[in-house]
Amino acid sequence: MLSLIFLGVQTRASNRLALAASQREQRHIWQEMMFYIGNNTSEYRELLNNFDAMEPDRQTKAVVILFAMGNQLDTLLKLNAEGLETDDNLRYVMDAVVGHISTPGGYTFLQKMSAIDLYGDDVLNAVNAKLATMELPNKDFMEHMPWLRAS
Repeated sequence: MLSLIFLGVQTRASNRLALAASQREQRHIWQEMMFYIGNNTSEYRELLNNFDAMEPDRQTKAVVILFAMGNQLDTLLKLNAEGLETDDNLRYVMDAVVGHISTPGGYTFLQKMSAIDLYGDDVLNAVNAKLATMELPNKDFMEHMPWLRAS
């Protein structure tokens, strides 16, 4: 009986350590993405405001950010489903991704990627469910984040 109790305690501790390690790794990835945005802010702001008018090289630099956000969200959705990510961390990233995707340029990007089935179903279903609750494109997002407005 003591062995079973010990095994249960060890399993619980191991699960908590796995969750903590996962969260540290995901936050590190998100932070690196923020640094990339900072280094490519001109391109990213242009993408969020007017995707179709961008020169291809500038567009490429900027779309990498939305792809990375989609990858991050996909990972968190899968980890959360396995109990390895908390709801609040998933919600934070989901809200950030949906906010950026809901902008005029972000929404154009999503439509183009959806048309060629480039995003995975988990991300598309989660993002589209949130987008369905708002008016698109979402001009309110830029009002709250003036640093992302076109200059």
